[in-house]
Amino acid sequence: MKLRYPAKRLLMLLLLLTVLPGFGFGLIVFRACPKWVPAELNPEIRKKPENPYVNPAGMIQSARILPPDGFERIPASDDSFLAFMRRQSLYPDGASVCTYLGENLPGAHAAAVYELSVGSEGYQQCADSIIRLWSEYFFSTGQTDRIAFSLTNGYKTDYESWRAGKRVIAFGNAAWSMKLAKYDDSVQQFHNYLMTVMRYAGTRSLEAESKPIRAKDARAGDLLVNGGTPGHAAVIVDEAVNAEGDRCYLLAQGFMPAQNCHIITGAGDANNPWYTEEQLSGDPVLVSSYPFNGEALRRWKEGFPNSAEK
Repeated sequence: MKLRYPAKRLLMLLLLLTVLPGFGFGLIVFRACPKWVPAELNPEIRKKPENPYVNPAGMIQSARILPPDGFERIPASDDSFLAFMRRQSLYPDGASVCTYLGENLPGAHAAAVYELSVGSEGYQQCADSIIRLWSEYFFSTGQTDRIAFSLTNGYKTDYESWRAGKRVIAFGNAAWSMKLAKYDDSVQQFHNYLMTVMRYAGTRSLEAESKPIRAKDARAGDLLVNGGTPGHAAVIVDEAVNAEGDRCYLLAQGFMPAQNCHIITGAGDANNPWYTEEQLSGDPVLVSSYPFNGEALRRWKEGFPNSAEK
């Protein structure tokens, strides 16, 4: 018996076989080549009571947050992560934290809110905010070879390969890179790279790339992290010391949903955002917004040494 296939159906089948692969490849390229767009945020500004740890006129970290009595900020070399964070611009005192959708979160545990932009796609959460801060520091100081992060599945994704035109394609636990673009070292392309990292990295990958440290060894750039779903992470952004050698630290975080990165209020005394070495030694480490359990205080890779430190 001879089977006949209608010409119209055969033509449609051939058309599908021709179009579908191209359509699928187009989807892959679209997914692998994201465009980072900053969210439009307009934080509410509310007058706050006087606080001995806050200078409302200060518009950068080092001018806004004042050390406790008897403490002074440790010296920082100009090219250090510590100095980079001290120069970070802040919204006016009393500004609320905003989500990437523009919603104000007046109840957030924020002693001060960074002006650092937030992507409109909702990826800049807790681990993402730390990845963003580290990467912005590396980018601004020309250390682009250090901008490299493992995704949650362990696949290494580095910025220098990205700017050379390679893009990351990920499906479930599988990931690989493919040359899909020309060389581009623009700020926009740098942020496109970070958007991809934020999609596929998180608290689990930061925990996997870091090692536990003692509180007495903590320094700016070190982090508190509990890997999980969702888990949480915060990063040390400033240090101060007294005549006896006791240290205290400022911590910063992002959160869910994606929102402004901000300096965390104190635990116990909300007015005092400085966390002591003793507080960071606890298990759990209680910050105002989250209890970190286990070996949460950690150093990512080789850390962020400060050459001006004695």
